[in-house]
Amino acid sequence: MKTTIAAIVLAILADGAVVRERVDTAPQAPAPGTNGRSFTLNQVQNKDFQGHDGPMSFLRAHFKYAKKLPDYLSKLVEIDPSFRIKFGLGSQADGQIGTVLADPTPLVDTQYAVEIGIGTPPQHIRLNLDTGSSDFWVFSTDTNPSMVDRQVLYDADKSMTSRFLTGESWIIKYGDNASASGFVYTDRVQIGETYVDTQAVQVAVNLTKDLSSDNFVSGILGMANSAANTVRPTPQRTYIHNIKDNLAQPLFTANLQRQAPGSYNFGYIDDSQYKGTITYTPVEPTFPLWMISTTGYRIAKTSHNERINSIVDTGTSLLLLPETVVSSYYAKVKGSSVHPQLGMRLVPCNADLPDFYLTIGSYRGRVPGSYMNYGRISGNSCFGGMQSSGDLPFSVLGDVFLKAQFVVFDYGNARVGFANKKLYE
Repeated sequence: MKTTIAAIVLAILADGAVVRERVDTAPQAPAPGTNGRSFTLNQVQNKDFQGHDGPMSFLRAHFKYAKKLPDYLSKLVEIDPSFRIKFGLGSQADGQIGTVLADPTPLVDTQYAVEIGIGTPPQHIRLNLDTGSSDFWVFSTDTNPSMVDRQVLYDADKSMTSRFLTGESWIIKYGDNASASGFVYTDRVQIGETYVDTQAVQVAVNLTKDLSSDNFVSGILGMANSAANTVRPTPQRTYIHNIKDNLAQPLFTANLQRQAPGSYNFGYIDDSQYKGTITYTPVEPTFPLWMISTTGYRIAKTSHNERINSIVDTGTSLLLLPETVVSSYYAKVKGSSVHPQLGMRLVPCNADLPDFYLTIGSYRGRVPGSYMNYGRISGNSCFGGMQSSGDLPFSVLGDVFLKAQFVVFDYGNARVGFANKKLYE
């Protein structure tokens, strides 16, 4: 029998959790403040890098978006449960701008982590900044101890500004029946020099063991539209939603790098980080994630016209496209093959991979062939950085694509911008 979130909360309260004063559960807008701030949020460097893990990256995307895993992946998970893992899983100032640095995790380029401060005084915690999610959830001292594996824990009791939201809870279920659930506080959250005094912080109480295996990060910072937030009965606002009206411009940019720290800028666009002009495309207005439509692609010198609905997702590592596109690409790679269990595309590690171009309106985004080698599986066999989206309801423009572009997430105007930049091949 499934344990309800109400039962989880009651059990924790019975075990001695502190009951905090009741506050309004409706999301609150940040208060106004002063103008003129700017900051850089850099990626946090993970010094324990051990190399790419292609299967994990592939499965994370399916766990995140698929309603049900394909049969061949379900069988693989049954054979080896270790494959079950989720990716990562004052007053507000007007005119704020800033930058946040993001770092690759030990499985290089599988996640980009940022360090934020929660509470008063601030507790510094690394999170996965995820444009494919609308939940801000963290490991905490309320998390079942058996599910904690060296994560940094948020402690609401040590914050003078934390408030418990009575009656509010959340649950996220993934495609392999993995899940995370818990309750909600509000607290002061600071990212760079921006902050929100009453940001909803979803603390994980129960989660399946496989979700705790990634201890470089201690939760998710969802940066999609608030409409996809899973808190019930009152969905909560995302961090970007809360600060958008107080930024110099209601946007943030991603300048992710290959095997090196990149950055997120909030409230402004740094002209030195890209070449040429920025081309914007609207996001799907009825969908809460950053969904856009691409109009074609090119492999080497061969162009194709095909409309593809895609999520722009910093929380997914691979580039996941329809099988027709994937087949066309690997047909150009001598010695490419398909993994017999995973169904993933493999390439000879020493192969000269072709460049890939994705057309978005008038923009043509290039992914160098060297970026398409995602990591060794054994011997001279490597995983390809482009894989099939298969049964997913849309394609996913993950970090293999994004780290080769300069990307603008324009929250205020519901659009995404792309520009070319200097690449390190």
